[in-house]
Amino acid sequence: MTERDEATALAVVLHDLAWLLPRTVGAAAALADPLPLSELEVMRLLARRPGLSVSEVAAELGLQPTNVSTAIRALVGRGLLERTTDDRDGRVVRLVPTATAMASREARERSWGASMVEVLASLPSADRDRLLAAGPALRALAGQLSRRDG
Repeated sequence: MTERDEATALAVVLHDLAWLLPRTVGAAAALADPLPLSELEVMRLLARRPGLSVSEVAAELGLQPTNVSTAIRALVGRGLLERTTDDRDGRVVRLVPTATAMASREARERSWGASMVEVLASLPSADRDRLLAAGPALRALAGQLSRRDG
């Protein structure tokens, strides 16, 4: 198998996992703390990159600014986001997750971890060990992907 074939296989399995994880490992946490998809996407982005403006969030997510503004209003109303004024340009609003939002995310991540422990326990130990060892490389890949322009 060539490096391109291996990279394609990796991309396919990661894409499949991205679809499966919220429906399996993340399902219980999502039911406990439900958000509409657009709001969830905004929160995922701002948890990783707090301080973005509305237009930056819209560009990152490929959404219309009006749709992002609607989601942000709802998130502010839920107490999950705060609007702050940019230090350099008072006309620009920066978006920052609240302590409540971050606590909710941490609880969700703990729930994911508990569910993943169960799933990993059902795998052969060699597979489990390889998957756990791949964590740092997968985080590095996520970091590279988050810096790409699409």
